[in-house]
Amino acid sequence: MGILGSEGERWLDVGCGPYKIPGSIGIDWVKLPGVDVVHDLNVFPWPFSDNYFDHIVCKHSLSHLNDLVGTIKEIFRIAKPNSILEILAPHYASDNFNTDPTHKISFGIRTMNYFLEGIDFQYRYYSDVRFEKIVSKISFRENATDFRIKTKVNPFRNLGLEALVNRFPRLYERFFVYWLPPSEVYFKLRVLKEDQEH
Repeated sequence: MGILGSEGERWLDVGCGPYKIPGSIGIDWVKLPGVDVVHDLNVFPWPFSDNYFDHIVCKHSLSHLNDLVGTIKEIFRIAKPNSILEILAPHYASDNFNTDPTHKISFGIRTMNYFLEGIDFQYRYYSDVRFEKIVSKISFRENATDFRIKTKVNPFRNLGLEALVNRFPRLYERFFVYWLPPSEVYFKLRVLKEDQEH
């Protein structure tokens, strides 16, 4: 697997661009250095078998796609039971989200609630795929993740402001998000499905 994960784990970097995670399989619609599989991510199925990956990373790629529900279903299909999904996306209040004309889907701290098990949320009828939330966080610079070795200097984290925002994320998004807009939202999720023969 390289520098990340246990030996023999299969990682997928979805929409990797030229900055693929070392040791992962990179998929993108443009043939760039590091892209192993060229495929339009808006077209299902993706060219992978069911229950194939141990760890799937979507770093600033899902917001460019047409169908978040369909994409999450496809990720679920190719993920092994109990595998990990990490999603980084620009927050809906971020200047980066609002600047890029190719962004189509916005993310807030509750976006993945539509697919989560074990939380009090009533709108989970769009899909029957389920994940367990390990962590979700808002950041004013860059979120720390399993795949980011180093993040940029973040005075908001050092001053404790991010900890406060992430303790009361709904309150922050409801009343204060446009006063002090964040940069990213991050989700680390575990795939919940029955163990199957591969």
